Amino acid sequence: MNPELAYETVTQTLKILAPELVLLAVSIAMMTLSPFVQLTRQAWCAVAAGGLVASLVALLLVAGIRPDPYSAIALNDSLGFYGRLVAILTGLVLLGLAHREPPHDRSAEFFGAFLMIDAGAMIVSTANELVFLFVGLELVSIPTYLLLYLSRRSTTTQETATKYFYLSIFSSGLLLFGLAYLYGMTGVSNLKAVAELSWKLSVPNPQLGLIAVVFVVAGLSFRVAAVPFHFYAPDVYQGSPTVIAALLSWVPKGVGFVAMVRVLTSVFAVKGPLDPLVEKAVLLCWFIAAATMIVGNTMALLQNDLKRLLAYSSIAHAGYLMIGATVAFSNGPNGGGAYYGSEGIFFYLVAYALMTLGAFGTILALRTPTRPVETVEDLDGLSATQPLPALGLAICLLSLSGIPPLLGFLGKFTIFASAFAANTDQGFGMLVGLAILGVLNSAVGAYYYLRIVVGMYLKPSRQKVEATGGWPVAAAVGACVTLTLVLGFYPLPIARASREAAVAAVGRDIPAPTSDRIAAERAPAESAPVTSVGARD
Repeated sequence: MNPELAYETVTQTLKILAPELVLLAVSIAMMTLSPFVQLTRQAWCAVAAGGLVASLVALLLVAGIRPDPYSAIALNDSLGFYGRLVAILTGLVLLGLAHREPPHDRSAEFFGAFLMIDAGAMIVSTANELVFLFVGLELVSIPTYLLLYLSRRSTTTQETATKYFYLSIFSSGLLLFGLAYLYGMTGVSNLKAVAELSWKLSVPNPQLGLIAVVFVVAGLSFRVAAVPFHFYAPDVYQGSPTVIAALLSWVPKGVGFVAMVRVLTSVFAVKGPLDPLVEKAVLLCWFIAAATMIVGNTMALLQNDLKRLLAYSSIAHAGYLMIGATVAFSNGPNGGGAYYGSEGIFFYLVAYALMTLGAFGTILALRTPTRPVETVEDLDGLSATQPLPALGLAICLLSLSGIPPLLGFLGKFTIFASAFAANTDQGFGMLVGLAILGVLNSAVGAYYYLRIVVGMYLKPSRQKVEATGGWPVAAAVGACVTLTLVLGFYPLPIARASREAAVAAVGRDIPAPTSDRIAAERAPAESAPVTSVGARD
């Protein structure tokens, strides 16, 4: 590489990564100073919040930098900006929920680890290199082990941390194995270059591509809690403090699906629906999506513990998001599947973040005279004693169930509509079948959400329940509930951002399969024009 070009690329990369570097610098400073500086946990939480605000300012300052996608390890495209913005804002919400969670003597390490998790999520959103992507994913996983242990040193917490630790290492091994095969197919690690080469080159052994798909999907399925890598979620959620369960329900899921779009959609979907590797990837994701929705909703019907119920609910929502991944892999005969599926994923992730964090936050704030709220029956009659928390929880649960006009309804509609939009050929009728299965599962899932709402408003109170979260929790939950309502009526900002992120993820410079290109593949002697997904908008 030209030395001047290399210097310019490094300089641009450091500028692009300024938001992440700010968070890492603040977290390292907090952990280093904690043995020497005695501050309350509220003070350390304020420092962490200041780090997130500084990171947001840095993100806005570097928004216009556009490096060469074939040499940069970090992209500053619409997906990178959108993903990092969501990570910072949801990080502030989670900080509000966690402001009283850790003991004073471990609060600096707790909030420092939290900032590292947020920095890892942001790195995944910008990653354009296989190794850099893996570093971001591990920067999410490793500090999570600390959070599971630092909040409370009890037998239950230690068991939860140990279980999550070993299963997470296993999933990281699967993912790294798949990324190694992906690198071996083309000999380059730049994701945009891999995508370009995967389209232009004929892989001598397609089995290598299939191995890469299977292991990458398996490694990321653990993070998003998709079947068959879901079994840890109920136990870990139940054994963790509520705020950690809230973090686990959102951050790994968001990171996992963004990584899935960055790696697999941009690489394999460009090959077109006639490619045998694409067909196998679509089939694999189809079965994962169907099984995840069915298992998650079925098991949630049997739960009485609130955190286990929301854990299985989280699994079911991973199934809905896998519909978008299936559509994105299919790419459809008109070349729009990767775009439609990615857009649906990004839109739904924001909707899911707001409604699930709002639900967990409300449960976190409620307490009976002897213990925190734990079961569905603990919420009976809540509207009579705590009308505002009951209203906020009801809105979040109704949004999770997909009741219009709330944001959750639009999120599910976008996901299901993507399957119909990409289904323009009889060979992809399976996408419509998957969307119909998703609608039926949504109807099943509405039962266990409405069960809680009915208990809050139509059943007598069993015991006194108090709201004890404090103003940071109230502000965080209020923001989630308000945005769930407002964006349900006016979703244009999220829709526009999701559309731009989807175009960036698929790649304007990477040709997408069109009917002309498919004809050219069937008859190599004939030439046909090639268009891009970005040009279609």
